[in-house]
Amino acid sequence: MKYSTLFVTIFIFLGIVGCSDIFERQPLDKISSAAVWEDLQLIDANLADLYVSTPFRYSENSSRMTQPSYMGAEAYVHNAADSWIDGSLNETGGVWEYWAYDQIRRINTFIQNVSQSPIDEDIRERRLAEARFLRAYAFFEMVKRYGGVPIITEAQSVNDPEEELFVSRNSEKEVYDFIAQECDAVATSLHNVSDEFGRVTEFTALALKSRAMLYAASIATFGNQQLDGLLGFPSSEATSYWQKSYDASKEIINSGNFSLYNGKPDKAQNFQHLFLDEQNTEIIFAKVYHGRDKVGHSYDFYNYPAGFENYWGAATSVYLETIESFEYSDGSSGKLNYEDLQSGLVDFDNLFENKDPRFFASILFPEAPFKDSRVRTHGGTFYNGEYIIAPTLIGDYNGLPWYGQSIAFAKAGTHFPVKKMINELEDQALEGESHTDFIVYRYGEILLNLAEAAFEIGKTDEALEYINQVRARAGIASLTDLDRNKIRQERRVELAFEEHRFWDLRRWRIAVEELSKEMHKLSSLDFDWDTKSYKVTIGPVDPIIRNFKEAYYYFPIGITRISNNPNLAPENPGYN
Repeated sequence: MKYSTLFVTIFIFLGIVGCSDIFERQPLDKISSAAVWEDLQLIDANLADLYVSTPFRYSENSSRMTQPSYMGAEAYVHNAADSWIDGSLNETGGVWEYWAYDQIRRINTFIQNVSQSPIDEDIRERRLAEARFLRAYAFFEMVKRYGGVPIITEAQSVNDPEEELFVSRNSEKEVYDFIAQECDAVATSLHNVSDEFGRVTEFTALALKSRAMLYAASIATFGNQQLDGLLGFPSSEATSYWQKSYDASKEIINSGNFSLYNGKPDKAQNFQHLFLDEQNTEIIFAKVYHGRDKVGHSYDFYNYPAGFENYWGAATSVYLETIESFEYSDGSSGKLNYEDLQSGLVDFDNLFENKDPRFFASILFPEAPFKDSRVRTHGGTFYNGEYIIAPTLIGDYNGLPWYGQSIAFAKAGTHFPVKKMINELEDQALEGESHTDFIVYRYGEILLNLAEAAFEIGKTDEALEYINQVRARAGIASLTDLDRNKIRQERRVELAFEEHRFWDLRRWRIAVEELSKEMHKLSSLDFDWDTKSYKVTIGPVDPIIRNFKEAYYYFPIGITRISNNPNLAPENPGYN
């Protein structure tokens, strides 16, 4: 990439560089390599590009932005492609593929050159710390996919000796240990350093450590060592990793710099606005977007509920199983009786009355209010003895015109559009123009990480305390006791659609069961005009049976990579 492109990136991302005379220098694509690393503005341009190219969010300008929800069996995504669902994952990690060594080489080059730069020492150390975080993040994204991968911390060159170019894989344990060490070093370097929102801080590093060590501890506890220790951990070391996650979470909490968001008195509105009110007290690190003509994303364009605007919309709709995972506010089960629902008529307001307020902030349903209107996806209406399946105006209901068939019916999906992170306060954004920041790490997750780690090291009372902090903010009854299933249930609800569920199920080693289940939707939804309620039928969603295999706890390194570098062998189990 030429430096002129980097400057465009820097001006649109984070505002890291702001000098107006920058283009008055010599032609940017002819700047000498040495000059680049002696100029703070050029250094920051390179660093900003490293931020931009780091995958903090999945497929941010595609209709598959909510692919992680499909992968984690939370929601159906139209036109989604999942290489494992039908049991066909083999050569690569499919849609989840992330072999980050091009990115790591760029980061290593940055670190190598900035380390020798004559810029101010404090600034140099801060920039190096940010780059080291991005490198640790890249290694985490790989290790959670492939297990052991090569740890490379020097910028490689085609002129390097073969033994340096054709590297072997480090063990999974070594990679997680490297991530922990890097997070500690970054946190130390950035201690008490404040910077622009959207840049790495000491607490960003601690949040990565909190999450990564939770994964390591889970694999040590629930997984097995394979390939002579290349994959997995000694089970005897599980406690030490739970403790590392616990300690990192505790350090964030004890800092007093963050708190659960409580900006709105209404609990459902409060949880909704947690993701819309930017730079709030809960956010530890976010990917910053500015929308039109700057860095934007397409989440609202593709996922805005159908019938409210004329663009794509409604790409993601929620499975019934996910809806059932939300309890009622008194703590009672959210499980639905499918037989009863299909045998009578359903008033969804009554069905979901007193549901966990996070449900109303996360999921839309028939007749749910949205943007001064109502969600309507019905296929037909029973009216005066007729069954009307055309968009014929029948009358008014809930203060809005009622049509025999909803204009949104063609995009109904499961009939439960996703709501979480949709900006209801504004009209549907055009493709690439959404400006809502994406929260990468937030305080709520840290409380749940701490609760899980505390439980696993025998601090059940403390775990219960932190779980109940999350539930209290949500507006749901406190728990009086705790077990693993309750901890996992709380993560499922609190972190729904935030790109956690798939990875949680894998690290707990329960994905074979949970991700091979048949998921359900409302197969039909018709309205009875006389009773103002719905007639529903329930059926499976996916046209194929999900088939998550034991081998998929690790993705394949791949024949091509191993052919190019035989030292990457052996292949992960199940792909030979």
